[in-house]
Amino acid sequence: SVDEEGAGGGVIVASKRHRVRPQEASTRRPRRERKARARSRCRSETGAVRIPDVVRTTRLTASTHRHYLRTHPDRPTAMLAGPTDTRCSRSTRVSVATLGALGLSLGAALSGCGASEADSAATAMHLPDHVSDWTRQESSVTYDRETIFEYIDGAGEVYRSYAFRDVAVAHYTRSGSPGITVELFDMGTTEDAYGVFVHGREHEEAGIGGGFERRGGVLCFWQDRFYVCVAAEQPAAHMAAAVEEIARAIARNLPPPVTRPFMVDLLPPDGLVPFSDRFFHLRQSLNYHYYLQRENVLNLSAETDAVLARYAPGSTHLLIVRYESVDAAADALRSFREQYVRSSGRQTVVTERGTYVSSDVHDRFVAVVLDADSETAADALLEAATERIAQLGS
Repeated sequence: SVDEEGAGGGVIVASKRHRVRPQEASTRRPRRERKARARSRCRSETGAVRIPDVVRTTRLTASTHRHYLRTHPDRPTAMLAGPTDTRCSRSTRVSVATLGALGLSLGAALSGCGASEADSAATAMHLPDHVSDWTRQESSVTYDRETIFEYIDGAGEVYRSYAFRDVAVAHYTRSGSPGITVELFDMGTTEDAYGVFVHGREHEEAGIGGGFERRGGVLCFWQDRFYVCVAAEQPAAHMAAAVEEIARAIARNLPPPVTRPFMVDLLPPDGLVPFSDRFFHLRQSLNYHYYLQRENVLNLSAETDAVLARYAPGSTHLLIVRYESVDAAADALRSFREQYVRSSGRQTVVTERGTYVSSDVHDRFVAVVLDADSETAADALLEAATERIAQLGS
């Protein structure tokens, strides 16, 4: 299943903000009081070392690492995510170097916290117990669609906008070396594993899974229905080799790699900006990658598949959406033209910004060109897209 509410892609980096349901707002204690009570309860119930306020819940993706490097240029240290309980930690970014400076090991900091280990077997079974002289700790935990917010408060909405099932979090250790943390996401389908992988992708390499990306001490890849991130506590040459070795070992335990989603093949290759394609389902995801409109003018839902990509020259975008039926596609095009371009009959129109928007429907597919530099360019890209849909569409 896919959650259609609150699935905004803008929260791929762990956020301090927790979405409160309207019915809960009047009964929740003030934020400061809740945090004080939670820290006290965590210490009394688990006997764990109190985690300083800088210790956090964060995500192990290249996007997180890129954001951290951009906002902390003086501390180019890889981010580490660990299994945490919201009673015992706070959603704040911290480098592993900071943990070391505080004299805390990851195990001590997270002792007694996190989700139950009872549910971890199905996904965690794909994680090897040993990789060379690296050993997986027994404290692996799994978070599902309901408990994901305990691990990555706020950012869980990104995964729930896909067919996310659960994520297994494990920690590998070796004598005399910093640790390595692994996140293994079961995304439910191969298409959605790819969708999460490309959500913030800037480049891609071949050789691990269906493709991988490395930034600093973090390596992420997708394979079959799984999305995997492996991160070293400290970025160093020897740690980079260990991260890759563990990533390859995990890939060997997963089902064989598959091809990219069919929708990506519908993108015309001429002018396509490398690594710019994004695969998703919901309006919230579209508005993160390209803000179209608050209203769901294209009738996007959990049953629609969409691909968005950038084209050169300029900042032209091509959006292709597949609907459940021919009638649903026709209704979506009609809605888009009436509510967005304010023209029910014209294929190509000029916007107030002086850019061009072009749209058309073919069978179950709607193609939309956005921000083209000229009417000719908009029409040409739309024609190329509809031709590929006619050739490859199903």
